[in-house]
Amino acid sequence: MLTASAAGSAAPRPGVWFCGDFETGRLDGWIWDRPRGDSIQVVTHPVRKGRYAARVTLAPGDVAASKERAELKVGDQDLERVRGGQGGEMWYGWSVLIPADYADPPGDQFQILAQWHHRPSEGVRSGARYSVSGPPPLTLHFTFYEGHHLLSLIGRPSPQTPRRTLAARPVRKGEWIDLIFHIRWSTGGDGFVEAWLNGQPFTKGKVYGPTLYKPVSNYLRIGLYRGRGIPSTNHIFVDEVRIGDSYRAVAP
Repeated sequence: MLTASAAGSAAPRPGVWFCGDFETGRLDGWIWDRPRGDSIQVVTHPVRKGRYAARVTLAPGDVAASKERAELKVGDQDLERVRGGQGGEMWYGWSVLIPADYADPPGDQFQILAQWHHRPSEGVRSGARYSVSGPPPLTLHFTFYEGHHLLSLIGRPSPQTPRRTLAARPVRKGEWIDLIFHIRWSTGGDGFVEAWLNGQPFTKGKVYGPTLYKPVSNYLRIGLYRGRGIPSTNHIFVDEVRIGDSYRAVAP
């Protein structure tokens, strides 16, 4: 049986399979792709709850895993492999703060704050290094459009198909944003995503469609991933990350 992991909280909530709230003052429970040691740091201010949060920073030219990114990944890779296979349902919750001085990128450069990335189909052992290509099945974008800052949840049934906007809502820089996602992982039409932003519906109920490219689990990446050539140094803060079996288990 898969055991739950709690990376920081002394008293995990019922139904929590992973807790990455940084309350040990370290990045316990996480692995990462980061250009430098200070690209992802535990800080004492600002925090959503408790004493600690994580600050994620990207400067021009920062590259990790061949892309301009600094991202956290769940250290217990078997958690997502076992829970997130064909027909599995998972709940994810966390808080993110985009500072008021976060510089908007020029043109239509993408900025991704979270992604559920696909894996190779077969032949890769847990913990082994591998690479895949193409856009992920699910991505959370931060954009500036017609005078508004937006969070948009983008889905794709396959790497070759056009993107589909599953949810989009204006957000404010300088404030904590609470996010919750309920996902049924499937290569078929019975897959779905439903999401909440600051306690209010982000999607219009359950949005159905494939959430896996192949019957192999995705894995979560949280942080900053952006197009190359953006001239600014930006950072975000992340806190209260949980994966579990219900809204109540993962809510920030």
